[in-house]
Amino acid sequence: MAIRVILADDEPLIIKGLRKLIDWEALGMDIVAQAYDGHELMEAIETHKPDIAISDISMPHRSGIDIIKEIKRRSLPVKVIFISAYQEFSYAKDAVAYGAVDYLVKPLVKRELENVLIKTVSLLRQEDEQVRQKDKLQLLERRSRNEEMRDWFVRLTDGTLSEQSEAYRTIKAEFYGPFHSIGVVDIEGIGGESERWRDQEKKLVDFAVENILTELLSGYGRGQMFYKNKRHMYAVDHADPEEAIRLAEVIREKIGSYLKLEASIGLGRPVPDIALLVQSCREAEQALSMKYFLGLNRIIVYHEHEQKRDVESELYALRSETVRGFTSNDWQAAKSAMKSMLDTIGTAAYGNQALAVSTCFSSVLFIIQEVKNSGIRLSGGGFDIHDLQSRLNRFETFAAMKQGIMGMLEELHHRIDDKAGNKEKLLMARIKQYIDDHYAEEITLDSVASIAYMNPYYFSSFFKKHTMQNFKQYVTEVRMKNAVRLLTTTDMMVYEIAEKVGYNNARHFSDMFKKMYGKLPLEFKQSAKS
Repeated sequence: MAIRVILADDEPLIIKGLRKLIDWEALGMDIVAQAYDGHELMEAIETHKPDIAISDISMPHRSGIDIIKEIKRRSLPVKVIFISAYQEFSYAKDAVAYGAVDYLVKPLVKRELENVLIKTVSLLRQEDEQVRQKDKLQLLERRSRNEEMRDWFVRLTDGTLSEQSEAYRTIKAEFYGPFHSIGVVDIEGIGGESERWRDQEKKLVDFAVENILTELLSGYGRGQMFYKNKRHMYAVDHADPEEAIRLAEVIREKIGSYLKLEASIGLGRPVPDIALLVQSCREAEQALSMKYFLGLNRIIVYHEHEQKRDVESELYALRSETVRGFTSNDWQAAKSAMKSMLDTIGTAAYGNQALAVSTCFSSVLFIIQEVKNSGIRLSGGGFDIHDLQSRLNRFETFAAMKQGIMGMLEELHHRIDDKAGNKEKLLMARIKQYIDDHYAEEITLDSVASIAYMNPYYFSSFFKKHTMQNFKQYVTEVRMKNAVRLLTTTDMMVYEIAEKVGYNNARHFSDMFKKMYGKLPLEFKQSAKS
């Protein structure tokens, strides 16, 4: 880049002579302006921002001393070389004292001017290098300070930064409130096991998000970005609690407009003291986890959740209803029961992704196994449940998991073979489902045979053929299986459980239970807890 030069003299012939005296281009210089008095020279300096000004020391309106004083006062980055007549020699020496690089006596000698220009260029380069070194040092200091602050905020939000430490006092002095909040930023689709992003791309996105946060927080005022638990976090001071939400909206908007990516941000509640930022940080992470239930690409402010109700019995009934829909070849009934079951799981597990996934897994597994156990034949060699829990874990939201499960079970429905050879198995599945639904009532071989439109003698043979058990033994096993469930999941008394599973006599129930499991109901319950 050429060095910019201004020539100034009240005699045009002098300027013309200066232009021709040396090869400016060979010296890497470009004459960008010329002036004929002191006012014009200052205007040219302001307009063209030259590196060097070569000027007569005695000009109309403003003298060379006036010019050099003004340059010094305003710290303008221009080097001045004065030209003086012999009788102005002492005047020129004063100018050098005020900061001029040098002075030359008229008439100018080419070699002398070139030497002074070379000297001036050397000074410019030295100063430029000093500025670069200073800027580099300041940048390194800022980076070091920023890294230090990030580390302090990680420890502060971990609760491991001592209130007696210098770091704590520094944060306290700089972040004086009245409110403080923590935000957690999560880029959609880039974390976890996603194969969409390569490591290098993830690093570039992380770097870009860091720059956006740093710039926005710098413009906002008192804020600090830091990296924790593999996520971008930030702490911010604000007077109005709503300010934290507005800032989060701006961050999400900038990530969308600059990076063309969607992001969710979890916000902890504002706290009045930096010592409480550990709480706001914990809440921000909990708020962000709620995107699994609320949906992606949104600002989520932490709220406390209501106590969840016990839905175990309700879920068991809905699972059984779903199985009944499958085994009776009533897809609409199965689909309706499944939807109710998944909605119930969503309500019960709200705020706990792991619980939602595990409950859905156990429910789907129960349905598939019960359909298989019913004796119904599935086309295509069966239904693949390999790696089912991992598949459920890969869904980004509960809504997506619900849709995926509905699709899986619809596939199960389509694989059920309901041709003529399977009619008896479908009938047997309906009989089993009826027993599962009515085992708590006074259920007899005659009453169930009538439901199947068979006489009791034929029904007894039909039932044993398909279950390898007699009817009474099968009903007893169903009742005992449900008794075990009630013993291990409720605080009901033994006599209450006996009634729930179809026994009017608690003693008879206990005897039957011990015969099957080798222990009395209370003994079984205590051993299950230990």
